[in-house]
Amino acid sequence: MQVITFNTGTDLKVLIIGGTALVGPHLIRELFKNGVFDVHTMTRTAQTVLCEQAHIADRRDKGALLNLLLQVTPDVIIDMIPFTQEDATLLTTALTTLGIEIPVIALSSIDVYAAYANLHRTESIALQPHPITEDLPQRTQLGPEGKVYDKLSIESTYTEQLESVCILRLPAIYGWPDTTRVSQYLDRMLDGDTEIVIHPDESDWLFSRSFHKNVAYAIFLAVQANLPGVNIFNVAEKEAFTTRQWIQKIASICGWQGQIVAKSTADDTLNWRQHFHVSSENIRQQLGYDEKYCIDEGLADTIAFHSYQRAGRNYKKYY
Repeated sequence: MQVITFNTGTDLKVLIIGGTALVGPHLIRELFKNGVFDVHTMTRTAQTVLCEQAHIADRRDKGALLNLLLQVTPDVIIDMIPFTQEDATLLTTALTTLGIEIPVIALSSIDVYAAYANLHRTESIALQPHPITEDLPQRTQLGPEGKVYDKLSIESTYTEQLESVCILRLPAIYGWPDTTRVSQYLDRMLDGDTEIVIHPDESDWLFSRSFHKNVAYAIFLAVQANLPGVNIFNVAEKEAFTTRQWIQKIASICGWQGQIVAKSTADDTLNWRQHFHVSSENIRQQLGYDEKYCIDEGLADTIAFHSYQRAGRNYKKYY
């Protein structure tokens, strides 16, 4: 195969598969801000964010994928939405059919680690150490989501079939308009509840998160670095908060004065003794990653957006 190499700059041509939702719009802005203007997206809606060239196609349509690769001839592909092994196989097969090797940056998840299996009790294994580094064991079985969300197979397909691939393992991502990381607590605060009850072990459970704008910045750095071979990085905030600390941060922003009560619950199914806290030191050292955007402001914006939505009002802050 012919391996395509490139220099980042105004002549770089980027194809983003997906990219219309949480992180994608901010990635497009990050590319434009840094002089990368030849940006193409492949989505089922052809929705645009700025001045990128949007192409309408289903990534699971092999013919459409081949045609788009021939039409765009990208220097790098950013796969924002690989969910199944088929997604990864179709892309690698398309590249093989065309006889070219284009560098791929693929978004994965920290749920590939054995700690995730321990947390969900899907495998009988010992407690895993934390913070979790990229060299720690991965789980050996499908997660509770099954084959419809199989990051393990996606990673193995890309790393085995591609000459140049960068895997970014992401934690829980927050940032409006997605408010799922705050709404389960914020709704109760806004409803006037005076107590939020959590399991005693969950109270001290460490969980890695990341603001969506900073994830977009990490992806841009991976594009800019153009590292040869196979590279895998955790992307997460340097400090992981416990569940209690996370609730307290939400409470301090929205002015909630209630109490967080640690109490055992009969329906608790997760193994809260397994912390799910990853180290992002590798991407910080190798790519110079740091939080470019304020995480406290990002959390405050997310809370404000959700509060406005509940009240039937539009949140129009420029982002």
